[in-house]
Amino acid sequence: MTVRTKKQNFAYWFLIFATFFMYIVLTGSKNLYVAEKTTMTAAGFNSVALASTMEYYFYAYAAMQLALVFFMQKVNIKWYLAVTITLSAILTILISFTSTVEHHWVIFIVNGIMQAGIWGCSIKTLGHHLPSDLLPNANSLMSSGPAVAYFLSYGVASVFGENWKLPFIVLGIVLIIAVALFVMAVNLANKYPREKAMHHVVHADGSEEDVSDEDKNDFIHLKNKKRKFVFYAFSLFFGLIITFLYFSLNNIVDYFLSNVGGFDNTTSKLISMVILVITVIGPVLTVRACEKQTNFLKVAFVFFGLALLCSVALLVLSILNVQTFAVLVVFYLLFLVLTNGGRTISLSVAALKMRDKIDTGVYSTMVNVAASVSAGVAPKIYTIIVNPEATAPALIHQNWINAFTVSVVLGAITVSCIAFLIVWIKRLNKKDAKTDAIVSDTVIFK
Repeated sequence: MTVRTKKQNFAYWFLIFATFFMYIVLTGSKNLYVAEKTTMTAAGFNSVALASTMEYYFYAYAAMQLALVFFMQKVNIKWYLAVTITLSAILTILISFTSTVEHHWVIFIVNGIMQAGIWGCSIKTLGHHLPSDLLPNANSLMSSGPAVAYFLSYGVASVFGENWKLPFIVLGIVLIIAVALFVMAVNLANKYPREKAMHHVVHADGSEEDVSDEDKNDFIHLKNKKRKFVFYAFSLFFGLIITFLYFSLNNIVDYFLSNVGGFDNTTSKLISMVILVITVIGPVLTVRACEKQTNFLKVAFVFFGLALLCSVALLVLSILNVQTFAVLVVFYLLFLVLTNGGRTISLSVAALKMRDKIDTGVYSTMVNVAASVSAGVAPKIYTIIVNPEATAPALIHQNWINAFTVSVVLGAITVSCIAFLIVWIKRLNKKDAKTDAIVSDTVIFK
């Protein structure tokens, strides 16, 4: 590990904290709308109309991210985020002064445009400034961000009870403070350019070479345009389906608690907050596993394979009409932990592991485009499936069976695709090894 001064360490850790803090406050202020949906429904808003707000937000978010892919390399990341996120904070505060869901649609569409750069720009900032040994820590924090943000949003919503407007003012102000800290952190980190960590390699023929740490875990050989195209195509697909799988049940935890468990509005929020905080375990476990296992696709296979088993358990228990709600909660929680951990690989692990081979900002933003579409569509589709306004016990029971059935199908597709990709890459690597051996023999006997 490279020896660093205390000032360097402070600069790096301050950057990690400031980036993480801005990300969770922004995400928390956006998720506050999800956390307040039961309160707003009780106040007379239609649940499907409320779900449409986030759907429109993510459409705008995805469209702006798609545009960012083409000009991200040309913008000043620090000032781009400073301006857009500050404007986003102001829009968040304005939500408190609205009275119709149509007003929410307009504000969240504009907010989607303003917030589009947060993930890709954050990952690019960390990848650009941080040394290799600090990347796992940064990755664990950033990957746990959505769960922490949900805790923040549900926590603030719970504190203010039935008042759904005031929390938006509070988080909007905190977000402005977070932007100021981020700008300060980037300015400080700019004083300490990143140096590549190197390790010494002795080859079989006796030759020696110093190789970048970023190259030692290279198991995906992006040697030509065709492979890069396939790599990006699969990344987009996984960003789409994995995020759909996670958000399918993640955004309706409170409906599950109220519909199936019979809890009241406030209690559902508090329990949802606890459950979503526990899902932080997923990204942490994933990042650590990916540090030990070079092939992060194998880690994804294990996580989503176990998640598939949990969704099957939820479906079977629901069909059998098992009355032990606690058992359902356990499998529901495990599903969220595993899918939250698995999607980390698509959203950040792959980008940071390959930061010297691809533009981390462009890649992260591109994958997040697909993820944003799913994040917008999945909650609305599942809200329609579970139909929170239903009151007949038989109908509620069948609606949740339908929801778990969709999750099982999506999980099976995800696991199958990951398995295919692992086998395909293994065959390509064997082919590359044979080609390299032939070239080596040709050079030796020339």
